[in-house]
Amino acid sequence: MDIRTRKAIPFEEVDTATLRQALSQYESPDDKIRSMVRRGELLRVRRGLYAVAPEYRHTLLSPEILANLIYGPSYLSLEYALSWYGMIPERVSELTSVCLGRSRSFETGVGNFSYCSTKKVAYVEGYDLIPLQDKRSFLMAVREKALVDLIENRRNVPIRSRKDMKIRLLEDLRMEETMLSELNMERIEYFASLYGSARTRLFLDFLMELHEKRR
Repeated sequence: MDIRTRKAIPFEEVDTATLRQALSQYESPDDKIRSMVRRGELLRVRRGLYAVAPEYRHTLLSPEILANLIYGPSYLSLEYALSWYGMIPERVSELTSVCLGRSRSFETGVGNFSYCSTKKVAYVEGYDLIPLQDKRSFLMAVREKALVDLIENRRNVPIRSRKDMKIRLLEDLRMEETMLSELNMERIEYFASLYGSARTRLFLDFLMELHEKRR
């Protein structure tokens, strides 16, 4: 990739519209894009979305920006968000999100991305814009919403009692009681009410018991 072309591309993650503008000096920007993909200068993440190849990058790629762009509307949540906040000890490599469309997963040359479908009433609140140094930002659930999302949407683990909930949180996910007791209970109650399920009710009951025990 020549210096002029690289300088015209503003970010390491770009969509087709941005590339067309950056390559407007060419007679056919679309032909130039296809040529750059063939030469390995651009990596096709999915239709209409690209990443600059590693050897031409000026900064690190933002997988969080890509997660928001690959499939949406969506926001980062579940295991990835909990790992981001340091609530679970394991490093999570797959970027996990909540979305309004059907559940999907994407294996790409720049990482794996999964999207868990949720109902609209539970989607509309509970996430923030996380700023990046380049003045862009991405959507990610707050701690409380990420945890409620996980409890409700990861149904491969049966939870029928407070004991099951305790095992899930403290043993399976290896969360610390201290960190759980520091969560904002008003937020937890509200986000749990958006789902209104037996699982989120058990989660709320367990956290209330934990808060009472630590007073």
